[in-house]
Amino acid sequence: MDVKTIILGFLSYGEMSGYDIKQAFTNSIGFFYDASFGAIYPALRKLEEEGYVTKQEIIQSGKPNKILYRITELGKETFLQEIQTPIIPAVLRSDMLVKIFFGKSRNEKEQKELMESCIEVQRQVLQQSLSTFKKLEASFDEYQRFCWEYTIHHLESTIAFLEQKSSTLLKQPAYSGSY
Repeated sequence: MDVKTIILGFLSYGEMSGYDIKQAFTNSIGFFYDASFGAIYPALRKLEEEGYVTKQEIIQSGKPNKILYRITELGKETFLQEIQTPIIPAVLRSDMLVKIFFGKSRNEKEQKELMESCIEVQRQVLQQSLSTFKKLEASFDEYQRFCWEYTIHHLESTIAFLEQKSSTLLKQPAYSGSY
């Protein structure tokens, strides 16, 4: 699913500013789909050009004016059509897995540090996710709760897998020649 469709989904809950949309990405689906302001604002411009959203400028004294976006009926119809399309298999992009993949090129100390770092980063993300989940869980519907529980389960499973497998990897000799 693309950023424009997700923005329409967020706007189906009510009008939002670009900042609000960024917060919605970060605080609700950021673990499995995040977007930067550099992706959000061009998508909002395109959605407005296509007639899927409208914007309203709110004059504020002492600070910059606020732009609020609202989904149109055409935007609602488009969003509902888009979420009915077939599921596309996920494309996993993981900095952690790429570094582990090439881990044999590190010396033994670096390999150990890499695995410890991978586990620690996953623990930090899990703690952050648990904290955010606790703060927001009262506002979740059952589908949103499912996604958060999936995320937490995924992180817990990743940590357990890394802990289980890291000792096996660390027994392998460091890179000493060509592949």
